[in-house]
Amino acid sequence: MKKAMQASISEVLGTMFYMPLEFETQESLEHSGLLKTPGMQMASLGFKGALSGTLVFLVPRDLLQAMTADFMGERVVSAEQMAGTLKEIANMVAGNTFSTYDSAKEFCLGIPELITPSRMASLRSGGKEIFLLVESVEGSMGVWMGLDS
Repeated sequence: MKKAMQASISEVLGTMFYMPLEFETQESLEHSGLLKTPGMQMASLGFKGALSGTLVFLVPRDLLQAMTADFMGERVVSAEQMAGTLKEIANMVAGNTFSTYDSAKEFCLGIPELITPSRMASLRSGGKEIFLLVESVEGSMGVWMGLDS
């Protein structure tokens, strides 16, 4: 699954934002420092099917603002545009991950939503976790997946 996530992140962010990326696959969410980053923005997306759980995309506000401005072709972007960009990234990464992981199996994706740090903490209440730290020239991001037991 981690390899499918990595390929999907590269494809989505490379295509949408032309971002060269590097991955730290041995890093944990706790040790990445992302949860302690001021202004961290997070979008979650539940999924069901052969596997069930939640995917969360984490990106610092300043980096999200730059990504949204590049994507929209505008210098100034609104909070709503940034939220839409973040939710769309989560949706595209999740969909691409599951089709890369096993294109023969069906997965039902939920509707992406913005979450708070306290909601993120509640998602991490057991079960298997997969985390990728994503490094770009502009900064660090993360993708976390929690699988239901």
